[in-house]
Amino acid sequence: MTPTRSKLLHARKTYSQCAKLVEGQIQVAPRLNAVLSERIIGLGIAADWLRRAAEMETLVFMGNQLDSSPRKASFIELTRYGFAWYGINAIFARNELLDLVGPRQSASELDRFKVLFQGAALSPTIVSERLNKLHAILREHTAPRLPLAAPGTVVTVLQAIDAKYIPPDAKNRGTGRKVAEAADSGNFSTLDLPTLLYAFRNWSVHGNALDGSFGGRPKFNVYIETLAETLAEVHLNTASLLLQRL
Repeated sequence: MTPTRSKLLHARKTYSQCAKLVEGQIQVAPRLNAVLSERIIGLGIAADWLRRAAEMETLVFMGNQLDSSPRKASFIELTRYGFAWYGINAIFARNELLDLVGPRQSASELDRFKVLFQGAALSPTIVSERLNKLHAILREHTAPRLPLAAPGTVVTVLQAIDAKYIPPDAKNRGTGRKVAEAADSGNFSTLDLPTLLYAFRNWSVHGNALDGSFGGRPKFNVYIETLAETLAEVHLNTASLLLQRL
């Protein structure tokens, strides 16, 4: 089992411990109130999705062309990342859980996720190393087919993602705007680690087969594994913090 899957499994067990604690509070409460209800629902969803993310070994397709495709491993990891994201969304979407981790700065999803990321208190050295690795991949050159560009036109990976997978109406707001500006200027200072984690859940939806824009599967696999392990650590530390504060 990979380190990412082991951490997801550990986080799932810790969320289940949190749910057991809340269930005990429900049993002695005069009635099920809104706070306890939201907490047990959120923790249950997170534990359920993380179990699937951790224990998933493979995907099976009906057609042999898909089932034996060399791209299959990439889609397995995209699916695992999606499951893990569903779990973290179940936590930060609920004030009754999020407020136990830290104060909310705004109602935006990214800012809510950043509360969990900051509360997880990952090693600054590890965060810096991973961010540098991700930025280096996003600066790599690639030559995918792009609209209004001659065949063989070389762009950065981030420029390819921005051109192909960020819808036009999303380029003027939120994370889409940060990606567009960074792709345009080459200045990645606004693309911190939580922003890249949050952005990828959109790229995987809009992009479908993102490995083509990364100039090959090896770079894509390094990119997604770096994000996935980080998200697993955010889950694990968040679950541990909630267990202390519930």
